[in-house]
Amino acid sequence: MTIYAQNFYEIPETVEQDDDLREQILGLVSDDPIQGKALEGGDRTAEFRRMLRSFFEGETDLEEIIDEISQSLPRSESPHRHDNRTFADGWDERLARTQISRFYNQAVLQRLDERGDEECFIPHSNREDPDSKCTLHLANSTVDIEILQDRLQRAYQNGDYHDQPMIPDHPHCTHVVTPADDI
Repeated sequence: MTIYAQNFYEIPETVEQDDDLREQILGLVSDDPIQGKALEGGDRTAEFRRMLRSFFEGETDLEEIIDEISQSLPRSESPHRHDNRTFADGWDERLARTQISRFYNQAVLQRLDERGDEECFIPHSNREDPDSKCTLHLANSTVDIEILQDRLQRAYQNGDYHDQPMIPDHPHCTHVVTPADDI
């Protein structure tokens, strides 16, 4: 029986126990576009992909990848180094958390879609922001998989950021998608 994470903090353990899911995530990390000014210039995107692979392969944890982003992708070497919006305090943590959640949830959505599911379930998280769009509009409910996949693709692959709730909906989003039949 496949076990799915119930919140962001369970992602590493879940991926460690599911070789197929890990391989699916690693394929997405290697092939899918990753948007963001902090990754523009030189080999910053390739370096970030390496860091993500290391995380999903269980070689680094969240704190280590955040530290590595700070050291290996320094603001001073970015063509956008003068942009305080791109490099606001905590940019490295937001980048790591957003993309870890994005790739995990994207892989789960793909898996559910491939097996013929039409809906997924988004459980409440014990660390959710009670006022966030994802909590107010998605948590503790079933949601159409195709809609969530479209929203993820628009935002995280195409850079078309929108106001429609999705998972992850913000950098500190702790929600994840699970099969609807696991309710």
